[in-house]
Amino acid sequence: MQFNNAYCQVAVCNPSRASLMTGLRPDNLGVWTLPVHFREAKPDAVTIPQWFRKFGYTAVSHGKIYHNPTPDPQSWSEPIRPLPPLPFPYPEGTRELIKEAAAKLPERDWRKKSLRPPSTGAPELPDDKLLDGARTLMVIEDLRRLGQAPEPFFLAMGYIRPHLAWVAPKKYWDLYDPATLPVLTEESITPDTPAYALHNNSELTHYVDLIDLPRPWQEETVAEDKARQLAHAYYACVSYVDAQIGLLLDALDEEGLADNTIVVLWSDHGWKLGEYRGWGKMTNYEIDARVPLFIAAPGLQTAGQQSDQLVELLDLYPTLCDLAGIDKPDFVDGRSLLPVLENVEQAVREGAVNQYYRRWDGREYMGYSIRSQEYRLVEWRDFTTGEVTARELYDHRSEHSEKENIAESADPQVVEGLTAELLKTHPRKGFSLVPTVHSNPAPGRLEAKLTIANHSESELFISPISQLGHRSRSQARKVKPTETLTLDSRIGSVYVIESADGKVHQIHSPAFPEAVVEVKGE
Repeated sequence: MQFNNAYCQVAVCNPSRASLMTGLRPDNLGVWTLPVHFREAKPDAVTIPQWFRKFGYTAVSHGKIYHNPTPDPQSWSEPIRPLPPLPFPYPEGTRELIKEAAAKLPERDWRKKSLRPPSTGAPELPDDKLLDGARTLMVIEDLRRLGQAPEPFFLAMGYIRPHLAWVAPKKYWDLYDPATLPVLTEESITPDTPAYALHNNSELTHYVDLIDLPRPWQEETVAEDKARQLAHAYYACVSYVDAQIGLLLDALDEEGLADNTIVVLWSDHGWKLGEYRGWGKMTNYEIDARVPLFIAAPGLQTAGQQSDQLVELLDLYPTLCDLAGIDKPDFVDGRSLLPVLENVEQAVREGAVNQYYRRWDGREYMGYSIRSQEYRLVEWRDFTTGEVTARELYDHRSEHSEKENIAESADPQVVEGLTAELLKTHPRKGFSLVPTVHSNPAPGRLEAKLTIANHSESELFISPISQLGHRSRSQARKVKPTETLTLDSRIGSVYVIESADGKVHQIHSPAFPEAVVEVKGE
């Protein structure tokens, strides 16, 4: 079944994926932005694969299921296998180009040390010499292996494309004549909306060829030839991933597993290719919040049909439990889509909610958007108090462009009805971005050591947690079995200890006098 009105919880990778995989709304999970791993916000969260493992499933993961680079090893039955070495997909001289461009950036520009390669690429390489193709071969190997085992399996494959950078083998570019692609060059910002409703196109400016990409509100626009190149690249990447999905589904057929396997295809957010003068995601609007969603299941009598019912990605957790015939947990916030899968006209919710956090002009906001069959209401609130700061309302009865905010002119009963539905799940209250697990090494705190002795059978990953709850990738350390690591730190610092096999997840702080953490695994 194809779901035409499926919506993510947040139109950016990390909170969208964390919400779907834990079954919790972002406000209940405490993850709204990119940096915070959901284990810092809610260490005892139970993910979909963790729940399935309770019922005898073997859970295996490939690619981007959670937001990279912070996977969740305790979700899986096996450590995530590393990719084989892959060729650099850009022409000779690219690295030098990046260095030259970075050298010209201002000293305080954070991109000076992290500028990325070009946003697009069309290498003359076979599919499996790029990341998604290589991962597809690995997941097919696991599909064949798991399909022969007596235990049921939960196999997750996270394709990167069409996320940036838009790099796909040239043969997929050749499928399209760029002159015939739809390119938006006459777009405008929706009037009568708060300034913080927009995204600033910043994601694309991480790439060396798009350093100076115009902001939506600037007079300058993206040149048509550049817009056409970006659209061409996006289409090529979609076709590249489509081919990989085809290989995976072919393998499912070849192994005789298709009639006994539930398959879900979903995306974590939508994307703008010039709409509202924007490029990327990160807004509360239809173009960013609506996502692809397909569900195939054994014995599905409505197979091949489409549903226009409103659904949220949160709904996948209880839906998979129902389809697999296992208990549904009582902690999930979603609703099972089984009634819709049995009858495309059956509604499971009156409105689909998504949200987006924004920092603007020294103040924090959260925009909550509820989409009914006829309207989209966006209610902006002060993040720390819950006070309403602005509203937007868009009429979807005749078209979906969301180019006219009618919040002031619409029938007040429409606004009141949508607001009442929104408040059922998202009452007005204040929040803090700092999660449960965070460091607090106040000035003057004593220096202290933390010693980790690894007596488990798996390699340990030691990640320091910042005062804002962010894991530090640059300072992360590894401890092999039988090894001991001593860290110089301060009282109040916090470290997360995880094992590659997912059997260890511990949180520790340095102590005075020094204590030794003995990690023994299960």
